[in-house]
Amino acid sequence: MFVIIGWVVVLGCVFGVFIAHGGNMGPIIKALPWEMAMIGGATLGAFLVNNQMVVIKATFGGIGAAFKGSKYTKARYMELLALLYDILQKARKEGLMSIEKDVEDPHSSPLFPTTTTSPSSSPTTCA
Repeated sequence: MFVIIGWVVVLGCVFGVFIAHGGNMGPIIKALPWEMAMIGGATLGAFLVNNQMVVIKATFGGIGAAFKGSKYTKARYMELLALLYDILQKARKEGLMSIEKDVEDPHSSPLFPTTTTSPSSSPTTCA
């Protein structure tokens, strides 16, 4: 979502300033398809020439991920902030060394929960 908003802001600012300074959009609109094909083709060609196939595949796979929403939910962030608060409160009240046992062995610590919310919001057991 933010990627689309970012593109709208960039294009709006570039062309908005161009128009505000008295620029004529007619020639730009007429040349736009050819200019975009030329610039886009040159960019894609340079990218393909200068990168390994692993990088190219990862890049094209990541383009789709850029337009998807985050896999982390507000509940996940709130759970993490609550855990951080509990750890810092214990360190403040009992001293920094008091959390060493919890950090060294989190599975037997009462401070860390035995189940957490995974990014897909289904509970998972810590193992």
